Amino acid sequence: MAENWSRLECEAIVEDYLQMLSAECRGENYSKTEHRRNLKKLLRNRSDGSIEYKHQNISAVLIRAGHTYVRGYKPAWNYQDLLEDVVLDRVQALGTQLDLAEERLSNFAPDRLPATNRPDLFVDPPDRLPDHQLQEPRARRAQKIDYVVREAANRRLGESGESFVLEVEKHRLATAGRSDLVDRVEWTSKDRGDGTGYDLQSFEPMTGEPLYIEVKTTNSGKYQPFLISANEVRFSNEHADRFALYRVFDFSRNPNIFVLGGAIGEFVDLSPTVFRATF
Repeated sequence: MAENWSRLECEAIVEDYLQMLSAECRGENYSKTEHRRNLKKLLRNRSDGSIEYKHQNISAVLIRAGHTYVRGYKPAWNYQDLLEDVVLDRVQALGTQLDLAEERLSNFAPDRLPATNRPDLFVDPPDRLPDHQLQEPRARRAQKIDYVVREAANRRLGESGESFVLEVEKHRLATAGRSDLVDRVEWTSKDRGDGTGYDLQSFEPMTGEPLYIEVKTTNSGKYQPFLISANEVRFSNEHADRFALYRVFDFSRNPNIFVLGGAIGEFVDLSPTVFRATF
């Protein structure tokens, strides 16, 4: 049985992880292999697999605490309480440094839309975790702003993602031989305003039936949570057979898309983040 990581080991790997995360948020190149090689000198004969899993644990802690994470380190939710304490202590000690780095990442939107004809553009969605694997949050530390909220408030990023998916859908229909439908794809949120419950109206190429698309865009990775309104959830329930959520991720670098087709609650855990108080 593997020995639990000590506080000193946890502090070493958290410090190294946050250096990688800050560099990634700033758009700087770095080598994960080099970081791991230097890190191993500070650890007690830990295997590469053990280090990789600890990185995934740190991703999970950061996501639950309202931060982004190092892309490529899929969150692993079964972690030591000690690790969570070390991560949150270190984030708090950084003060505004990580906050400013995350602000830079969330504010980026490309001047030109990425290519829409990549064969690897669409990928499988994340697996949904069984409920018993999700830990209840422990005592939360004060934080300035949730990364998910920050990105959701960035209208330029959201519109860039919607414009990208609009072109993706036109290309998809044209490739499927439905040029008759290409010019009928509608950017609903722009043409008719918010509140419809979806952003774009496209079509199923085989049947020509409408496809209502809600677009959620992030400069972070595949596992970053996203905000969705009660109206959007309700619309997905009422039009499950014609609704799809397109999650655009890694938008600032090399975007990919996964699709959740149907009632959104079938694919994700929906947690209330705000309440309306009425007198």
